[in-house]
Amino acid sequence: MRKRDDKQSSKTIAPLKGEVSRNICKPTCPLFRCSKNALVVVTRFYRGKPRKVVLCRWVGDLCVGAKCQYAYCVKRAMLPDGTCGLGLREQRVKDLLKEIEEEEFGRDVKSILTKRFGKRDMLLE
Repeated sequence: MRKRDDKQSSKTIAPLKGEVSRNICKPTCPLFRCSKNALVVVTRFYRGKPRKVVLCRWVGDLCVGAKCQYAYCVKRAMLPDGTCGLGLREQRVKDLLKEIEEEEFGRDVKSILTKRFGKRDMLLE
């Protein structure tokens, strides 16, 4: 007999405050495609509210998204583990800009910049 905790649920669990959320490719994304052309977007009502649900015509059940072997991204951004590469690219660019802002310039660079622009007060600390 199985315990109630061992039961697998289809609910998605929100990440905790300390955890970093992964951007998993979802079948509702406009760039998500099925190589079998089996994706169908259907409106179902849940607690009186309309919800868009993606169904797989080939299996006849809900689409499993990035776990399916026939799933692909139009922009080729879906990574093998199912995460979206487009979201990761944006994070990398933001991190790079923050590093450039935080980086301290050496004396050589400061002297060159002051000679070119003449703004000693702004460049020197």
